[in-house]
Amino acid sequence: PMGARLRLAVAALAIVLALVPAGSAQAQEFVACWVTTVLSPITFVNRQVTRCRISGGSIVDYASDSAVPSQLYAQTGTDLTGQCWYYTSAVTQYVILVQYGNGDADIGFDAGAPGGIVAIGPRLPRCTSEPNPATDPTADVYRYVTQYIHDPPTPQLNPKPGDGVTGLDTYIGVPVPADHTARLTSGSTTLDIFIEVSAVIVEWGDGTIDSYPATSTALAGYPDGFATHVYDQQAETGVNLSVSYAWTARWRIVGGAWQFLAVQHDNRRELPGLGNRFGAHRLIE
Repeated sequence: PMGARLRLAVAALAIVLALVPAGSAQAQEFVACWVTTVLSPITFVNRQVTRCRISGGSIVDYASDSAVPSQLYAQTGTDLTGQCWYYTSAVTQYVILVQYGNGDADIGFDAGAPGGIVAIGPRLPRCTSEPNPATDPTADVYRYVTQYIHDPPTPQLNPKPGDGVTGLDTYIGVPVPADHTARLTSGSTTLDIFIEVSAVIVEWGDGTIDSYPATSTALAGYPDGFATHVYDQQAETGVNLSVSYAWTARWRIVGGAWQFLAVQHDNRRELPGLGNRFGAHRLIE
C-alpha cells in the first residue's frame, strides 16, 4: 500500500541520515572523496553520490561534494580505470583550473614559484572508485636528483702526494661533470630537470678551503689549471686534502617557471681507510 511504502521510505531515509551525525562529521578528516552511483531507496533510480573514505577507515556517502562537511582540495591519483582526480581534506598543491559537466577537470600545480600555477597536462576524469594518491612531483624530482649526484673521482696532485714542497704551488686537477638534463614523468605531470656542478670545493688540509668555478680550465691541474695552493710550513706527518662537488639542481613542470631544489650531499672524495680524505700530502723543504 502507498502508505506503507511511504513509511518504509521515510524509515530508510532516517537510517541513512543517522549514519552521518552532523556534529561528529565536522571533526573528521577525509582521506579521499570520489563519485559513484547508488540505488535510491526512495525512487529506486541510480543517482550519483560523493563517497568519502574517512581517516580511521569508514566510508560515508554524501549527496554531493558540497554536502561533505569539510574544506576539500583537489588531488590526483589512480583508480581502477587509470589516472583521475579526487578531493581530500588535506591541503595539496593541486588546483582545479576548469571543471567540466561530466566531472572531468583541467588540473594545475601550484609550486609556489614566481611563475604561478601551471597546468599539468590533459584533462583528467573524476575518480569513480577509491583512488591511490599520485606521488608528489617534488618528491620524484628530489629522488631523481639525489640518485644522480655523485662523488668526484680521485683528483690528481702535482707534486704527487708525499712529494709536496713548501713555498711552491701544489696543483690539483679533477674532472667536472657536464650539465645534466632530464625529462621525468610523475603521474600525469611532465617535469624538466637540470643538474650541474656549480663549484668545486678543495680543503687543502692546513685550514685553507677554496671554492673554484666548475670549469675544466680551473681544475685542469698542472700546468694549466689555477686551482693551486702554496703550503708555508712543513708537515712531516702530512696534511689531508679533500675535494667535493657543490651541486645545483632546478626543476619545472613543462611550460612553467624553473625553481631551485635544495641539494644536501656530502660528496667528498673518499678512499678506503682514510675517511673523507683521498690521501696525505707530506711536505718537506
